[in-house]
Amino acid sequence: MFLSFAPSLAAIEFKNALDDSPLDVAPADGETLTEAVKAFHETGSNPYDGDDAALAQGKKLFDENCQVCHGKVGEGRMCPSLVDDNYAYPRVTSDVGMFEVIYGGATGAMRAYKGRLTQDQILHVIAYIRSLEPQ
Repeated sequence: MFLSFAPSLAAIEFKNALDDSPLDVAPADGETLTEAVKAFHETGSNPYDGDDAALAQGKKLFDENCQVCHGKVGEGRMCPSLVDDNYAYPRVTSDVGMFEVIYGGATGAMRAYKGRLTQDQILHVIAYIRSLEPQ
């Protein structure tokens, strides 16, 4: 009998936003999966939602990586708004879907952030985006 002691990487089946193929969420070289990321992989729920310190970190990361395309408060510029009900990818209404688009990329200018931000940083950004007021 063969027993595997390797932990499952994810209970959630993450998919590529472009073609729904499986999205590899194995840690990048040198990346350590935080407890928050492990919990997100299991439940699809972002542990950073509503956490003031995490929101501050998410804002900093958003300002550095996202606002040039998505606007200062997510209102959209050359890329879609993140705070209205018009979605290029309806999957972004869930945190799992938004993670898939940020991590794996999408059409147009939305390149994959895998390898540019850690999965933990992406969760911080998502929590911040969710805290923004609808426009």
